[in-house]
Parts: sequence; structure tokens; C-alpha cells
Amino acid sequence: MKKTNIITPMWHNCQSILKSGDLELADNKLMEFVWKLADYTMQGFKDADVIEGVKLETWKERVWFAIENAGLLPE
Repeated sequence: MKKTNIITPMWHNCQSILKSGDLELADNKLMEFVWKLADYTMQGFKDADVIEGVKLETWKERVWFAIENAGLLPE
């Protein structure tokens, strides 16, 4: 298990920004989150690997659902 204490604060920040309604900032921060998760994948982490108590696959699903639910996917 990787204990970085980076991912969870990023997630809480994204959630807070989404609640504020600032979709442009949310889009930017969620994209940073995607890149961070991609970085873990490029480092060899597998979806079943646990980061900060949560499987990488679950982090990916969370950010995807947040992007989708906020309507941030391009047409």
C-alpha cells in the first residue's frame, strides 16, 4: 500500500470545487487528478494496488464519475 497523502487531499479539493460550482476550475483540478493517477499507472501500479487505503481502480472510477456527473466531458 502506498501512503502518499497526496491523492485524498486532491480528491477533497476537487469535491469542494465542484460544490462551489466553479466548473472551469473543477475541470482543471480533475484533469490534474487524472494525470496523477496516470502517473501511478505509468510507474507500474495496477488497478488492485492500494493507495491511501483505496484501490487505484476505485480512485479512477471516482474521478471519472465526478467528471461525467459535472458535465465536463466534451461533446
